[in-house]
Amino acid sequence: MPQSSTLSAPHESETRDGARNTADLGGAPLLVLGAGPKAIALAAKSSVLRAAGFDVPEVVAVERDRTAANWREGRGWTNGRQRLGTLPEKDLGFPYDCATWGDLDDPVIGEIAHRMSGYSWSGFLLSRGVYARWIDRGRPQPTHREWADYLEWAADRAGMRTVNGEVRRAELVDGGWQLTVHEGPARNLVHGRGLLISGPGPTSGTVPADGVRVLDTGGFWRLAVTGLPDWAERVVVVGAGETAGTIVRELALVMDREVTVVAPRATLYSRGESPFENRYYSDPTGWDGLSQADRQEFIRRTDRAVFSQEVQRDLALTSKISWMPGRVVGTRGGDDGVAVEVAYGGRQHIRHADLVVDATGGSPLWFTRILGPRAEHALRAALGGAATRDRVEQSIGTSLAVDGLPAPLHLPNLAGLAQGPGFPNLSSLGLLSDRVLAGYLPRHHVAPAAAARTGGDVTHRAGRPTDPTGPAASAVIRGTAHR
Repeated sequence: MPQSSTLSAPHESETRDGARNTADLGGAPLLVLGAGPKAIALAAKSSVLRAAGFDVPEVVAVERDRTAANWREGRGWTNGRQRLGTLPEKDLGFPYDCATWGDLDDPVIGEIAHRMSGYSWSGFLLSRGVYARWIDRGRPQPTHREWADYLEWAADRAGMRTVNGEVRRAELVDGGWQLTVHEGPARNLVHGRGLLISGPGPTSGTVPADGVRVLDTGGFWRLAVTGLPDWAERVVVVGAGETAGTIVRELALVMDREVTVVAPRATLYSRGESPFENRYYSDPTGWDGLSQADRQEFIRRTDRAVFSQEVQRDLALTSKISWMPGRVVGTRGGDDGVAVEVAYGGRQHIRHADLVVDATGGSPLWFTRILGPRAEHALRAALGGAATRDRVEQSIGTSLAVDGLPAPLHLPNLAGLAQGPGFPNLSSLGLLSDRVLAGYLPRHHVAPAAAARTGGDVTHRAGRPTDPTGPAASAVIRGTAHR
């Protein structure tokens, strides 16, 4: 018999417009699909805010592998040796601007920022006794493996709870979300007042992967851990984003293979990096004042289908890379390799290769495949039609959730156009957690409420310092939850 475990069941009420009121869900948590940086940033901020007296939900991650799995070799989109593309100082608390929770002169602001610094990259290095060594080495970018260690350390410090298993169904039930999670033969039902989708989801590239001659991103990195076969001398990489860039660098500089990059535009662009671009990633104030066309162009130029400047510099060191404009429309396998069909300018070209790596990534709408009928109907009603990328991007509000749903569905990976370019990536994890968690409090100034809950002193209670990581979470998931 499949066993079932649940979170505390809430009561349900109706708002004036008939929508279910998620404020009555009591102690039900915020559920996050994936135990990666976004989930951990939310868990840390929730722990800090709860310790400071704010009634925000606890965060529970649902993960089919392990914490920060995508950042580790053989498990995600890396071999663990790749360098982090974002500055490590842009960590789980960045930008440490806690104005969401009160006025600048309110002591709660400094208190929250101070507590969050306990989850910083520098805090992690200090805990390992290697902070000075990192500074003396010129503050190098951490490897993905080192970044995963940091994330795991922070998740443990925050007491983030994780439900192990694969989510097969996400449904709207009793004013909240119910996830059907499978782990082996066990089936667990997990309830929460909100749901946040993180991570890239399953790869769904341009061409079907066969696991031998045509690989998706995950397949390439799994093979790279054990070693690329000698026969794969000529490799075609499809894609022009940072995922493709790291694969091209690994193939050409580390594995010494001949690489052809197939990209849709006239050249391989590098990411714009200056205080003007970076400012919107750290602080999107005024972002909604830009025209939609300018916002789309900004994201395209700085974040989509571009290589980082670091990758571009590395690739300039080798002559083993060529470029081909166009879009891959198909592949044909044979005994001597793969024929890659590329369409460009109304004509079709063939490029022969021993191996093809499709690095175009996953679909941002992958989550729609697991929605139950009520959730699917509610999303269609909220969007005014079928769930397309354009409709979803236009619908996302301040809390990074789709407007008009009975329970919050937070989609930071699709929030860039409406709310700011930093939310889909690692550029402003602290602001992301502020936006999401603030949506679960009444819409009034939070500083007086926080002071009332803490007796006017957010630093001490009953004469003793509060625990910087917050109170231990109650065990409300039975059977599958663990620390």
